[in-house]
Amino acid sequence: MSDIGRVYQGKIFTYKEYKKTEQSYINFFVKLFKYVHAHKVKIIQFSDLKFPVRATYDRNGKLREWYEKIDNNMSLSLDEIQYVIPLILRENIYGVLYHKKSKTYIHFGYDYYVYVNSPRFYFLQGEQAVFNTDLDQLASHNGLFVEYEGTRITQKMDGEEYAKFLAQECNT
Repeated sequence: MSDIGRVYQGKIFTYKEYKKTEQSYINFFVKLFKYVHAHKVKIIQFSDLKFPVRATYDRNGKLREWYEKIDNNMSLSLDEIQYVIPLILRENIYGVLYHKKSKTYIHFGYDYYVYVNSPRFYFLQGEQAVFNTDLDQLASHNGLFVEYEGTRITQKMDGEEYAKFLAQECNT
């Protein structure tokens, strides 16, 4: 959000352009969770980053409402994540979106980097992960792209183990 109003390649970056990008991420996550047959996901490793929602960018008050009520291990429908994802992307809160049955995790990094882990998008050949193209297709339909660099295999972890793994990764 801090980029709104700045000039990039001779053009002012507007709130409208920001919202378009943000909506691309939301659409991607909803499609991704539908792909793995998730109707509800949990937010784990939740943290309030103490950056309140700015009224200027919350015209209908829904983000502030969700900011007030979101909590760790809260179950969210795919309709509800449309309010939680902007809070994470805007760094009001932090959390990992997790679907237990499919072992699918989405964790968010700095500057709109997103880390997706799901055995639905790769298979193992020995210790090597071989990726199918489904994730690429889901991303590209939303104007996003996928990097596979430095991927670690965590498919055998449950939510609690993955939360510990993420905590360790963040501290290294």
